[in-house]
Amino acid sequence: MMRLVKILSCIFLQFLTIGSAQSQTYPDRPLRLIIPYTAGGTTDILLRLLQNPVSEAVNQQMIIENRPGGGSVIGTNAVAQAAPDGYTVLGTDLAILVNHSLMPKLPYDTLKDFRGVSMLARAPLLLLIHPSVAANTVEEFVSLLKQNPGKYNFGSGGYGTSTHIAGEMFLRAAGVKAEHIPFQGVTPAMNALLGGQVQFYFGGTTTALQHLQTGRLKALAITGDSTNPLVPDVPTFLSRGIKGVEADSYWGIYVPAKTSDSIVATLNKAFVTALRDPAVIKRAGELGLSLIGNSPSQHDAQISSMINSWGTVIKSAGIQVN
Repeated sequence: MMRLVKILSCIFLQFLTIGSAQSQTYPDRPLRLIIPYTAGGTTDILLRLLQNPVSEAVNQQMIIENRPGGGSVIGTNAVAQAAPDGYTVLGTDLAILVNHSLMPKLPYDTLKDFRGVSMLARAPLLLLIHPSVAANTVEEFVSLLKQNPGKYNFGSGGYGTSTHIAGEMFLRAAGVKAEHIPFQGVTPAMNALLGGQVQFYFGGTTTALQHLQTGRLKALAITGDSTNPLVPDVPTFLSRGIKGVEADSYWGIYVPAKTSDSIVATLNKAFVTALRDPAVIKRAGELGLSLIGNSPSQHDAQISSMINSWGTVIKSAGIQVN
């Protein structure tokens, strides 16, 4: 029995030694950053902006892989199922926090299967309409929707995305009806709006600005409590008496829940360092993004808090996806 105890003790110590050595040498090969959306959207643009600075910070290449589908669930689940060794990382938007309450049959449990590395950024959303829609103000648009219940539809980047939730919040806040058309990412949703397949869409200033400048789209209102310097003439919903459209976009970095503290700390340092890069700050400002960069514990607290707050919104609005 004593011999068996000694053998088991040796094996246990070997595992501890191996784990310690792995933490000390991490990372010793390229990282894989999964984005659960198609290329070209704000999530993709932001993370590709950080790609080189993060690679330099960890002295390893960070390879980006777009895995769209299922309202971000396919790519998110790929990370949930990955080994907790820090080599597979998730970069995503608000959907990871919203889907917890929106989709009762998720293949993962957000609170149990993930931990936060850092919240990256936030940004407001614009109510965008196709030029063919006969409205130039949000008041005119609300009136048009009331006169034609169910005639118009809005696109989103998928179920549970901020673009979806913002649309639902707007419908309820304004007391109007419209059909929701989900797409596999914000790029196809924006293309559908540009092509007139959907009449309105909640998009970020990042992807909308060029189309506003060329007149291919119209912006009627913006979320948040203040106007945005990139689109200073676009009023807030609050200033137009429409309360409850509070669906700013957020982006964060996540890893499997069992990832060690030391690896999470290394990743956090790399991403926060990248967010402090002058070139990143300059470009993010041009895109209308407010950079954050907080600690893993702060991000974990945000995950829990935001899941609870969005769960309340979703339940009160009666939104659910099977």
